[in-house]
Amino acid sequence: MIQKPEIQYVGQFYVHGSEARALEPRKQQKKPKTRLPLARLEKIETITIDPVAIASIAVAVVMLIAMVLGLVRLYSDWTEYERMSDYVSELKKENADLAREYRDSYDLEDVRSKALGMGLVPADQVQTRTVYVTMPEPEPETTWFEELVWFWNGLWE
Repeated sequence: MIQKPEIQYVGQFYVHGSEARALEPRKQQKKPKTRLPLARLEKIETITIDPVAIASIAVAVVMLIAMVLGLVRLYSDWTEYERMSDYVSELKKENADLAREYRDSYDLEDVRSKALGMGLVPADQVQTRTVYVTMPEPEPETTWFEELVWFWNGLWE
């Protein structure tokens, strides 16, 4: 197998500091800027405003206000729900008390004796029959499309 030749780089023979430098003008030292305080105050600074950023901030503020109003409304609805729930439980309790009071107000034996006196018969002495009712199937209603198909087939017969 043939060996690859050894690679020699140009940098191998380069010696730093041996190149000729182009003539460059000497850099002048910058003088420190001294300004009077009034000169700095008189300077007008320009601030650029991005309209998309302003619109985004406005939309965010509107959404924040909508969320806060939604929370306030949700809180008021929840308090109204709790108030109505308490009212319903009071009505159910009152209804149960009135139903118990109504049942206790009449005598079942008195009602039974009056019913027998009027000719009513007890349920265990009555003859019973079982009646089975079968519901007839409704006639199928033809749709507009079925009538159209019937008409079309009638034309080609």
